[in-house]
Amino acid sequence: MKNYELLEAVGGIDPQYINTADQPAGRKRNGRIIRWIAVAACMCLAVGIVIPQLTNIFQNKGGSDQQTYDGPDSLVQDISNLEFNGAYYEATDIPEVLERFGLPTVITENMTGGHLGYLQPDGGAGYKESAVETDIELMQYAPAACRGVYIIRDGNKYLAALFCNIIPLDSNANVEMETLYEFYGIHSADDIISITEVDWNRDKIIGNVITDSYEVAAFYEISTQLTCYGNDDFQSIVFDGIPEEQQPEAHTKFADDLRVIRIETREGLRFYIELYPTFGWIYGNGTLSYYQIDGQMSEWLKYNLQ
Repeated sequence: MKNYELLEAVGGIDPQYINTADQPAGRKRNGRIIRWIAVAACMCLAVGIVIPQLTNIFQNKGGSDQQTYDGPDSLVQDISNLEFNGAYYEATDIPEVLERFGLPTVITENMTGGHLGYLQPDGGAGYKESAVETDIELMQYAPAACRGVYIIRDGNKYLAALFCNIIPLDSNANVEMETLYEFYGIHSADDIISITEVDWNRDKIIGNVITDSYEVAAFYEISTQLTCYGNDDFQSIVFDGIPEEQQPEAHTKFADDLRVIRIETREGLRFYIELYPTFGWIYGNGTLSYYQIDGQMSEWLKYNLQ
């Protein structure tokens, strides 16, 4: 899908891609703009947007940049955003989205865990925290209690609130990879059951399913030691010095280098990181940060990925 009805209104792609496509290297946005870019990116992710070459974790089925969603004409009413505990979330019961994150395709009452708070409609498409008891409740996801996924009970309806991204303080957010792991309950390599390369749409396995404990542990240890860069620093390193007229081509080449890695936790949750191996970078979905591939990671990727 080359265009989406919300694209111009809310951005349509991850914040780093918005900056990559639209901003000169090093140009900063103020905190308010960054906040709404992050919210916009979250909303677009969950409804299944596919932008040519620039892809996100909540993507449509299909394999071309001309694809359409095979469900309702508009999914916007099925998506709600939530800001909670320093992060943005998307609340959804869309089966395809739930499956990509290792959740059952139907969210039910028996998946609810501990109570976290009450919510109320925010006046738009989302929720906000409530200081008083309401009929909308935020709860832990019982099978895997972590910050990566929560459950929302809205009356008699149950939805999964899926982690979208950490709320950035500025355009140069710098978040270690270890923080992303912790969102999904990963505190050591033992908490990872598999590492797999998948297609851009996160629907099809295209590489080896790596379950060997030694290789999994190596990936975990190496990735948590990679040098972390915020978006502004990343832009400066990769794109500064390229003439303005060559910038679009440079950004397109970078985007075309995308390879996607799915990490599955011991509890069955799934999340994704993006590789740009030719350019030597990893992007941690949700961290708004980039990680420079070092020699050890380069060797791991060559050995384990086709």
